[in-house]
Amino acid sequence: MRLALISQTYPPMVSGVSMAVCHLAQGLAERGHQVLVLAASERGEPHTDDRQNLRIIRLRSFPTPLRVGQRWCWWHRRGLIRHLGGFRPEVVHLHDPTLGALQIPGAIRSLGLPLVITAHALPINVVHIVHAPRRLERWIESYLWRLAARRLIFFDAIITPSEYAAASYARHAGGRPIAISNGVNLQRFHPALGNTQERASVAERFGVDPSRPIILHVGRIDSEKDVDVVIRAAARAMDQVDAQLLIVGDGNARPRLVQLARELGIGDRTVFPGFLGRDDLPIVYRVATVFAISSRIEAEGIVVLEAAASGLPIVAVRATTMPDLVERPGCGYLVEPGDAGGMADRLLYLLRNPLERERLKHAALAMARLHSYEITLDQHEALYARLASRPPAELNPSAG
Repeated sequence: MRLALISQTYPPMVSGVSMAVCHLAQGLAERGHQVLVLAASERGEPHTDDRQNLRIIRLRSFPTPLRVGQRWCWWHRRGLIRHLGGFRPEVVHLHDPTLGALQIPGAIRSLGLPLVITAHALPINVVHIVHAPRRLERWIESYLWRLAARRLIFFDAIITPSEYAAASYARHAGGRPIAISNGVNLQRFHPALGNTQERASVAERFGVDPSRPIILHVGRIDSEKDVDVVIRAAARAMDQVDAQLLIVGDGNARPRLVQLARELGIGDRTVFPGFLGRDDLPIVYRVATVFAISSRIEAEGIVVLEAAASGLPIVAVRATTMPDLVERPGCGYLVEPGDAGGMADRLLYLLRNPLERERLKHAALAMARLHSYEITLDQHEALYARLASRPPAELNPSAG
C-alpha cells in the first residue's frame, strides 16, 4: 500500500509522538509498504530524506517555546495537496490532533482520500503544557473536548493509543475510537542475559557505580510530568538504601530539578544524562533495578512499555493508563498522584526484595508482549486495508 503519515514532530526531535510515528513509518516500510512522512523540519529549513520505501519531507518550521528541542510547521493547503498528489497515497494518517485537525481534513477530502487520525493526547495534556491558571483548567479542558467533538467527525477512523483514551474520547467527543497501542520493540527492549559489560559501560559514561542499584526515570523533564515527585521519593528511599537515581530526558524543568536533587542531598548520586540515542536507551533500562514514573497525563505511556519489556518492576501513580499497564497485569505498584512518601515506600520495598522484583519481572514481560510492534503494525495494516477498499462515495463527506 501507499501510506502517508503527517506529524508535527519526527526524530531527531524527541517526544512520545515523534517516536511512535517513526516506529510506525519504519515498520510499515520494512513490511514493503511505500510510506511518505510529512513533518516539521528539525532545523527550520525544508529538506527531504529518502530511504528504502520511506520518504520524509521536512517542511519549514519554527521553534516551539514551551518544549525543548521541538519545532512546528504551518500546514499550507496548497503544499499538502502538492506533496500528497505527487505521492498518491491510498490512506492518509494524521498524528497532529491540534493544529492538524483544524487545517488538514478539507485538503485531504478534496483529494478523495480516506483520512485517519491518532489522538496521541488528551485535552488535559494541552492544559498542562500551556500552564493554564488552575481556576481555568476545567473550563479550558471542557472547551477542548467540545472542539474535539466538532473536528473528529471529519475523519474516517479515530485511533487512540489506549483503551483509557478511547473511552475518554467516546465519552466526551462521541464516535467510536479504536484503541491501538503505540507498541514496543521487543527486539530492542528486553532483559539482559548477562549485563556486567553493559553496567560497566553505563558506569563509565555516566559516573554511576555498577555495584549499586539504580532507580530509573525516562521521559520529558517538563513541569506537567511531575518528575519532582520521583526525585523526592528517590531521595527518601536513598536515605535508607545505598542506591542511585538516573533521570533520562530533557525539558524546561531540568535545571530546577538538578537543583532539587542537590537540595535533597542526592546530587552526587543523581545523573541527568539528557536524551539518549537509539542504542543507548535500551542498555540503560537493562542495567536499572526499578522504574519510577509520576506523570498523571499519559495517553498510553511508551516509557512504561519499554521498562516492562526490559523486565523492570514499575512504580507509578494511579492515573490515566497506569492501572491498565501496571496494576492489573501485576507488574508493579501504584501510589496516589503527588504522593512522594508512598512512592518512596514502594521503591524501598523493591530495592530490598530481589524475589519480589523477579516476580514482577515475569508479569511485566507478559504485559509487554501484548503491546509488541508486530501487533501494532498488524492492526494498523488491517485498518488501512479496510479504508482503502471503501469506494470514495462511502468516505466521510463532512470535510468536503
